[in-house]
Amino acid sequence: MIRSIFAKILLWFWISMFVVVLSVVAVSLASGAEPAGRRWLSHTLELYGSSAVDFYSHGGVAQLSQYLDDIQKSSAIQATLLDPEGADVANRGIPAAANFVLAEARATGKSQFRASFHWTGAYVISRPDGDYIFVASIQPLRGYFRAFDLRVMLLRLAIGLLSAGFLSYLLARHIGKPIAALQAAAGQIARGDLSVRATPAIEPRADELADLARDFDRMAERIQTLIQKQQELLGDISHELRSPLTRLTVSLELARRGDTEAFAKMEEDLKQLDEMIGEILTLTRLQTREAHALNTQVDLRALLERVIADAQIEGKRENKSVAMPGAGECRIHGDANLLRSCFENVVRNAVRYTRPESSVEVNLACEKNVAQKAVILVEDRGPGVPPDALARMFEPFYRVEESRDRATGGTGLGLSIAQKVVALHGGTIQARNREGGGLIVEITLPCAPSASLSSNKIA
Repeated sequence: MIRSIFAKILLWFWISMFVVVLSVVAVSLASGAEPAGRRWLSHTLELYGSSAVDFYSHGGVAQLSQYLDDIQKSSAIQATLLDPEGADVANRGIPAAANFVLAEARATGKSQFRASFHWTGAYVISRPDGDYIFVASIQPLRGYFRAFDLRVMLLRLAIGLLSAGFLSYLLARHIGKPIAALQAAAGQIARGDLSVRATPAIEPRADELADLARDFDRMAERIQTLIQKQQELLGDISHELRSPLTRLTVSLELARRGDTEAFAKMEEDLKQLDEMIGEILTLTRLQTREAHALNTQVDLRALLERVIADAQIEGKRENKSVAMPGAGECRIHGDANLLRSCFENVVRNAVRYTRPESSVEVNLACEKNVAQKAVILVEDRGPGVPPDALARMFEPFYRVEESRDRATGGTGLGLSIAQKVVALHGGTIQARNREGGGLIVEITLPCAPSASLSSNKIA
């Protein structure tokens, strides 16, 4: 069995071209190949018929017979000549299958031709002494099967097969080469080389195989990016876990020496480890969560009010407050627990960084337009974020080292979890600095179709 797709394509194209050629020849012969056959008969019998009359007029029956023998041997044309009285002057008999065209020519006085498996014709030659009729029968394939033309026939067949084979080879190579390139690229990726790309190996092309190669490269690039991010995340996790574990080791040694204050530090580090591991598990679950499962209707205003009430308690020590001006009813389809986790991370982050004696403002509005959406703005009065760090705020374990550093606490995963939750619900989240100081986090979520939309607008 042939396993190579290149060999299969080559063989099938080669056979197909050969069969098509034979079919065209057979159909042409069977259908009479009109009008080309008739034109060929007309010109050929005009030449042979006029020559036959000339031979007969100048050399008599002997030269006519010799001429008719010559054209039969050289061109496989069986013919005879009828004089104006209708007599067969060469006494060779009417050629097979030519009686029909002869009868038509006699009846009409005009030349008649018929192209089928036997090409026949009755050509009328006008002379001063009357009209002669040159009657002929031709077998188009006879020349290919005569013994003395066997070499010519084989040569023609070989040339046809080689030509078809060469064209089939080019076409098969044109199709098979990019497939081989894709196979090689897939093999390299399977061996761990994620940097390989298929498009450079098959350019320039502008067909479906080129589209497949580009899709393959996008897939490879996506896989490479995901694996790199996974490796970076593992490195970040290892780094983040190492610090509290190191402190725990030191605290444990101090506790062995009788330092009772070390137990409080150990408890704090254990709490941080537990919080970090919990958020890592949450982040991992979000990456495999299916969006179509988020089909519960959620009241955003009620959910935000509960989050704000909890955040108020955290901010009381430094007289930080959280307020949400009047907001209309707004509902979306989603997971209430995940959305609460998202809002808690964003609001608690704002409370953590806003200045003492200041407030965090939460605004909720449902925009009534073609793409109905809920917009949540969380504004703090903190130090803000450097412009070049705004785009990276939602990366796992990323911290701004200037004003929003580790001293404020946190694991560096809260905003990353919020970003995953928002993306899972088909929304967007972004941050920008607030005029006068502070940070604004904007969350946009698609509203539920049946939601009663508020007419409030975001300025």
